[in-house]
Amino acid sequence: MSGYRIAVIDGDGIGPEVVGEVLRVLEAIAEPAGIEYETTLFPWGCRYYVEHGQTMPADGIETLSRFDAIFLGSVGDPRIAPEEVAGVGPVLAIRFGFDQYANIRPVRPLPGAPYPLARPEPDAIDFTVVREATEGIYVGLGGRFSPHDPAVAEAVAARPIFGQSTEIALQTGVYSEAGCRRVIERAFLLAEQRDGRRLVTSSTKANAMKHGMSLWNDVFADVASQHPDIESEWNNVDALSMRFVLKPETLDVVVAPNLFGDILTDLSAALLGGLGFAPSANLGDGQWPPMFEPCHGSAPDIAGKGVANPTASLLTLVMMLEYFGEHAAARAVDGAIRQVIASGQVRTPDMGGSSSTEEMGRAVAEAAVRALEAS
Repeated sequence: MSGYRIAVIDGDGIGPEVVGEVLRVLEAIAEPAGIEYETTLFPWGCRYYVEHGQTMPADGIETLSRFDAIFLGSVGDPRIAPEEVAGVGPVLAIRFGFDQYANIRPVRPLPGAPYPLARPEPDAIDFTVVREATEGIYVGLGGRFSPHDPAVAEAVAARPIFGQSTEIALQTGVYSEAGCRRVIERAFLLAEQRDGRRLVTSSTKANAMKHGMSLWNDVFADVASQHPDIESEWNNVDALSMRFVLKPETLDVVVAPNLFGDILTDLSAALLGGLGFAPSANLGDGQWPPMFEPCHGSAPDIAGKGVANPTASLLTLVMMLEYFGEHAAARAVDGAIRQVIASGQVRTPDMGGSSSTEEMGRAVAEAAVRALEAS
């Protein structure tokens, strides 16, 4: 069968439940949208770890390389595997294995979803966070040492308290010119595609992290000079965090190093009503498959109860359809999600309703099909 080849990792906790609704909607819209696809399910994650001692097989990256895209539900279940197992499981393995350096998080509140701010109005907020996802603190370099170890002599000499300690831990961040440049370029390209005002805001903390962050700032200035039609600015991450809450309507595209981007993207999810409404995509340069994943965790406390909110997963499906160039289908699904939530008739408990995961998925599927058939 020709068409899009999609690897599906449903993962742990509520992952299989929300991914099930993604597959329901995809199946429903395929014929009216003229989409051909095939999915292959990989049961990787903590459940796989219990049986095999690893969260994915050794040849997992090679296996996934044959697909056009990867859809991931969630990974992690502290009831059956330590947190550090999930942390180095499929998500980071896939990001690093396929050099998915740009984590894209759109921030566009849905009418009718929980909204935490008194102002501005939800429809005034429409921005995207681009998080660098392969460098910085997350490269995993460093270790725990005796203060007498020659490897940490320079660090121990930096502060008196270090030499008085029984143990020293180093967590090394690595920032490369090429790594900074490509993700910043991605942010400017996204800004060029926006209607109206186009602004790229960079987030660093050069006054406290002078080496890596000054490199980032220098690269940002250079890339900005090559895009004179795009406005640019920078904020220290602490000031930008305040701006996310006080003036989110002033943002268009935000680009940030890995750690800061991780924190800012979760903060931005609060503007959507929580992680249950936050989609994301992990993109590289097109040589390898991208990965699409909702931002919420596996929520083991509600797993199996049929009450998980599938909105983040369905919005992530929209991002995958856009990536494939299936714009009509993406608009139909996005519009269906917004219509269902705005109507207030089908809502999962986190939205103050009593609907099930399946009921919400069915409602979105039906609305999307109606939209496609009417177009």
